[in-house]
Amino acid sequence: MSKKPSPKAIAKLNASTLFPEIRKEIVANPSLFAIRGFFIINVTKRGVPMTEWYLLFQGFDAPATVSQQRPEIPKAKRDEDPIPVAILQLEDSDLLNFMSGGLTVIYHPLIVELEEKGARRGPRGIVNGRIKIAGAVELAEQLEQIFKKAKGPEKTLAYLDSKRGKAERARARL
Repeated sequence: MSKKPSPKAIAKLNASTLFPEIRKEIVANPSLFAIRGFFIINVTKRGVPMTEWYLLFQGFDAPATVSQQRPEIPKAKRDEDPIPVAILQLEDSDLLNFMSGGLTVIYHPLIVELEEKGARRGPRGIVNGRIKIAGAVELAEQLEQIFKKAKGPEKTLAYLDSKRGKAERARARL
């Protein structure tokens, strides 16, 4: 039986900084995120499960939720489909690439065929096993757009700049 990661170890994760930033953007601009879907994102570090983040989008029916606490999924109304669910698992280090658009989940047989013939289209998380997806794969593809609309690339770069600045300041003190 594996032990639970410490709060200090979880706080050091990239996910612990980036998801709250994404949450701020989603709360500030709810009309940009009018999709219906529930995302469970399992974040690992060197293959060890560290934390889960939940993103619940209910269209225009309710505000979006971005949390480490699992939200209650509302029951489908009589004339609508239930909210689709996508479960993603990825390394904390790959999360930086995923949020910035450098690692994508898009899986399409034509893309795989082109890549097999030598076309270079960038890393595909599903194809190379860096992102594992269960549930609604087509919904997982929309997560890339959510991160883009929530300024994921800009927030990731700002985060990396702040980390680099902290490391440089620490080296300067030595």
